[in-house]
Amino acid sequence: MENDSILQASRYADGEMEPHEQREFELLMQGDAQLRDYVEQYQQATVALQTHFSADENLDGLKQTLGNLNSQYFNPEAAIVEMRPTAKVVSFKTYARWISGVAAVLIIGLFIFNPWRKSLFEQYNTATTMSVAERGEGTQTNLEKAAVYYNKKEFTNAGNLLAKEYAADTTKSLVAYYYAITLIQNKQEAKARSILQSIYNGISAFKYDAAYYMALSYVKQKNNALAKQWLKLVPVGTANYKKASELLTKL
Repeated sequence: MENDSILQASRYADGEMEPHEQREFELLMQGDAQLRDYVEQYQQATVALQTHFSADENLDGLKQTLGNLNSQYFNPEAAIVEMRPTAKVVSFKTYARWISGVAAVLIIGLFIFNPWRKSLFEQYNTATTMSVAERGEGTQTNLEKAAVYYNKKEFTNAGNLLAKEYAADTTKSLVAYYYAITLIQNKQEAKARSILQSIYNGISAFKYDAAYYMALSYVKQKNNALAKQWLKLVPVGTANYKKASELLTKL
């Protein structure tokens, strides 16, 4: 990005140009797609920042950070920047605006593309904890140990114990359900679906939970068509209906 283009785009978007400047800038935009993109990016970034930080102490934090950077690296009266063989003097306000504009574009990019953003599967994973009836004092059962691992998100260890329990008795729907979820977490979606299908075909309390996780297994693999089919099988009044309906609108 060219510094001057970003600066002018931010001034135009914020309505800080004189009427004649605005007209000239609009004429320039007609023949410059990149300039139009700068304006659009700046506007989107500004809206996203206002939405995300509105009435939030984080907004004050962001402003403070930008202010600190400006104070640390630029003279409050004027800033000098080397440009080719000569130097150009630019007002502090101009630099503050340029930095803010760049920050806005970078932050909106992070909001949209950041690598730590939760996937749809993570956002709609409702079975985040596993609860089992404890027998009291004494040696823990495999199921109790599995629950401890599961709640720590140690799905491989939890899955190994649940696999033993499931092999011993495939009719235990609670075991089958959580075992299937550990398989999904461990990228064994096909195997998980076989188990979830059996639960859904039965009459246990986990019937529609199984349908929901069948959908999530497809969401995880970005197969939206099959995910939608299973989400539609989650009926009104069941635990995951609201989440299923919301997720449907996002696929």
